[in-house]
Amino acid sequence: MRSIPGKKLAGVLVILALLFLPLGGRPALASQGATTLAIGASVIGVIGTSAILYGLWRNRPSQQDKEKEPGLFPGEFYVGGYLGASLVQNTEFKFNDGIFPAGGTVNTSKQKFEPSAVGGLKFGYFLQSLPYLGLEAETNYARNYVREQRVSLSRPVLGFTQAILPADNWSTWTLALHLVGRYGFLPDQEVPFGRLQPYVGLGPGLVVIYDEVDAAKNFAIDAMAGLRYMLLKNVSAFVEYKYSHQFDVELESHALVPVAASGATGYLQRGTAHFTYDSHRIVLGVAYHF
Repeated sequence: MRSIPGKKLAGVLVILALLFLPLGGRPALASQGATTLAIGASVIGVIGTSAILYGLWRNRPSQQDKEKEPGLFPGEFYVGGYLGASLVQNTEFKFNDGIFPAGGTVNTSKQKFEPSAVGGLKFGYFLQSLPYLGLEAETNYARNYVREQRVSLSRPVLGFTQAILPADNWSTWTLALHLVGRYGFLPDQEVPFGRLQPYVGLGPGLVVIYDEVDAAKNFAIDAMAGLRYMLLKNVSAFVEYKYSHQFDVELESHALVPVAASGATGYLQRGTAHFTYDSHRIVLGVAYHF
């Protein structure tokens, strides 16, 4: 039986994946920004899945020890998953509108976030001609709980100088693309580049934050530093630190309840909150290289 050339197979996989794209249905969020986000995420998912399938086919067990002809993307692919801890940095809110009486912003002292678990997937590629340099796409999800807490206000609201921020759950979904640099130590015959590989990455991120009543979609600066060890020729374990920074996040209808020192409360206020959002994540994971 005549085999299908690698490039033709890759094209077939892409076409098949694109055929399934319309089956995803209407995005859950109806806004134009959410629709664009859903389409972009779907396209990236299609391309990534097609590339993974192509790499797995070219590196199937029956071909592991055979000399391969140059493929569509000669180099090293990898796909991995990880779990870890998500730590969100304390942040202060600035309400520009919606808080009574009107006439100026209201700043709060910093709100605290509880640590949470984070899980994610990553897909990467290192160049064959320059194995120190590569690209990596990843997605991860975390949900940080916010306890009810009292904060101070920069100006009185209904005569109160303090307020309560109600308990809330903040769900964060991140999609990031990194330019990655690595170096290899402890080379051997099975892993010529080196079994121990420290690496760093930097690039743009797209982050969606869901709170009690609203969602914010923002671009972020996403950075990482990690250490990978090749357990086998095609299997590695890694530990990684991730940092994501968003400059100006906006959440509408964010709740604030003025409160007195005695505990007496005023009427519930809802306004548009602006803040910076910094997350720190430490994860452990495994990856398959092909």
